[in-house]
Amino acid sequence: MIFGADHVRSDRVLEADLCVVGSGAGGAPVAAEAVAAGKSVVVLEAGRFWRPKDFTQLEHEMFPRLFHEKGGRATRDKAVKVHQGKGVGGSTLHNINLCKPLPMAILRHWKAEHGLEALDEATATALFDEVETRLGVTTLTDNDLNHNNRVLKEGAEALGYPGGFLRHNRTGCMGSGFCELGCPFDAKNNALKVFIADAVAGGATVLADTWAVRVTLDGRRATGVEAVVRHPDTGATLHRVTVKAKAVCVSASATATPSLLRRSGVDDPGALIGSRLHLHPGTAVAAVFDRDLDSWQGIPQSWECTELLDLEDESKDLRCWLIAAFAHPAGVGSILAGFGADHARWMKDFKRIAAISPMVHDHTVGRVDPRGDFGVSIDYWPDEADRAQLRRGLVEGARILLAAGAARVVVPLSTPVEVTSADEVDRLIGSIPIERHDIDITAVHPMSSVWMGDDPATSCCDSRGRYHHADNLFVADTSLYPTSIGIPPQITTYAMGLHVGRAIVATL
Repeated sequence: MIFGADHVRSDRVLEADLCVVGSGAGGAPVAAEAVAAGKSVVVLEAGRFWRPKDFTQLEHEMFPRLFHEKGGRATRDKAVKVHQGKGVGGSTLHNINLCKPLPMAILRHWKAEHGLEALDEATATALFDEVETRLGVTTLTDNDLNHNNRVLKEGAEALGYPGGFLRHNRTGCMGSGFCELGCPFDAKNNALKVFIADAVAGGATVLADTWAVRVTLDGRRATGVEAVVRHPDTGATLHRVTVKAKAVCVSASATATPSLLRRSGVDDPGALIGSRLHLHPGTAVAAVFDRDLDSWQGIPQSWECTELLDLEDESKDLRCWLIAAFAHPAGVGSILAGFGADHARWMKDFKRIAAISPMVHDHTVGRVDPRGDFGVSIDYWPDEADRAQLRRGLVEGARILLAAGAARVVVPLSTPVEVTSADEVDRLIGSIPIERHDIDITAVHPMSSVWMGDDPATSCCDSRGRYHHADNLFVADTSLYPTSIGIPPQITTYAMGLHVGRAIVATL
């Protein structure tokens, strides 16, 4: 069963074989695997249990519902926005359904640096294949392109840049374009619909509106989790929940997982937890065309350009992924540059705008610390090399938009930089400083903050997700990645959930 704040009317003590903190792409498969093996499971989820009828397609309602800090989470200095989801199903409620498994080149790099005894290429490939089958992943076609993605495809092909159709986990999609606000048509084959549904059908208990306070420990053993049920609107503590468990898996995200572990006082002799954060940062370049595009309609991201991305050979320093990017009026209005009349001029062209986002496989190392009882504090700013990657992505994005027929292109700095012809694009290289608070930088894929490796002196967890300094404490989310992976992490995270879930079952 799934219970929210409306159903938990008193303090409670529960017992289970396994307590899972977080119900997204990592935690949901862990829960489903344990239930399938006959184990009792309690899942704690900070967000609400939302149903398709709750997804109103209104930005001012859905961002507070589906995102931490009402969509306003950012780094400590507010220079980078960090969008992270909440709700039963985690970030898979609002994601765009992008399905790209971990590149084998990245896995080989991890193994060379960290060993990863239990995660070879054959194991990883089998996990990815299983996840894609269970999620119903398919390759999109030309019929799935909205106008924004068609602009990206046509511009890239005109320049001879490589790219291709993306793969998604959607069934019965209506093409409404509201994916990031939750799908009212229930077309996403997400963590809630697939893995949480399986776990609940097998007897798992899911507590929504329930925030983990700390993992309880007795020496090297986790004994459970102390949590509180909070009012979903006010945040007031309503009741306390104690889960006594034989094993604990923390799958709360690459920001909340390290914060919870730190609050819990787990043994961390190298002070590693939270010290190696990557964000996969991105920004955007926009353009106005001489025709209506209605870029907010249809499937948001269906085609990619890989001209600047080569994860097979990092010596080439091609670490920038180019993808169509758009939003609804409030989201677009918050990103477009200018004030007053200048901003209004761009918004009047809303129907004719297309945009491209460069996202960087970042080498920058940030950190995350706990803030207060439940919050996180993120320190991160892309280093000079990563800013150069973003700059190059903006320049090539502008070139693609112009090749597709854009009338004018803007890089939305605080003082916007506009170009109207291909001859002007190269001057952008010296006109985009990428300084704090001068350009909108957003991250939706935090990772690497409680990373795995075979050596307890240089990593936090082993390659089965077990925390090195505790016998029955596991991690299963993007925290486990030793580095950024340069692509959306959905499929890799589901796969890690299956992998870690099976390792947990073997210990119970």
